[in-house]
Amino acid sequence: VRLRAGECLAVIGGSGSGKTTLTRVLLGLEHADSGSVEYYGELVRGDVARKLRAQSGLVFQSPFDSLDPRWRIGRSIGEPLRLHYPDWSRDHVSERVAEALDMVSLDSGTYVNRFPIDLSGGQAQRAAIARAIVDGPKVLLADEPMSAIDVAARVRILDAFAAIRESQPDMAIIMVSHDLGVVQHIADRILVLHDGRAVEVGPTDQVLGHPRDEYTKRLVEAASL
Repeated sequence: VRLRAGECLAVIGGSGSGKTTLTRVLLGLEHADSGSVEYYGELVRGDVARKLRAQSGLVFQSPFDSLDPRWRIGRSIGEPLRLHYPDWSRDHVSERVAEALDMVSLDSGTYVNRFPIDLSGGQAQRAAIARAIVDGPKVLLADEPMSAIDVAARVRILDAFAAIRESQPDMAIIMVSHDLGVVQHIADRILVLHDGRAVEVGPTDQVLGHPRDEYTKRLVEAASL
């Protein structure tokens, strides 16, 4: 499966299908039993794996696990910039943090000095997304970013991803999800996993509208109930 710049690939499958393991394999944190992962034509291992991780933004299921509860939101979002660009001035970092917050529809003046505990789940997840994109990664990997968020907040998060794709058209996104409604709105293509194997891959409309594999058909039917 080839992921192109600017493309959003959704990875779907039931619990235990291998979605989280795949994300670790993609980042070079685990090795696949078969096959290989390449980044710009080079095998993801050693220095290439470290380069890929440095150029990737990660969004996890629970924002409260990824944001330091002792740090204000502005400090958490600015941390990747301080690590990757130690020569940047404080004002430059603050300006970029504000831009990232605005991208996910969080007013920087309101939220930059708040702590995670002061935010709702949806607001915290949007702050976590801002942190993931603040340094302009080439790849954004989101692992079930909306499974712990209520329905109303999901709409704002979907809007945030849409804004990110519009402003950073070369960023590739991998969205791991079990929510086919979310996938339908954001993904260009879908990869279906079952028991650690890729059983189907194709354009979103094709996979959801005319699934070929029996497992995919069961997923789509279950989501339609």
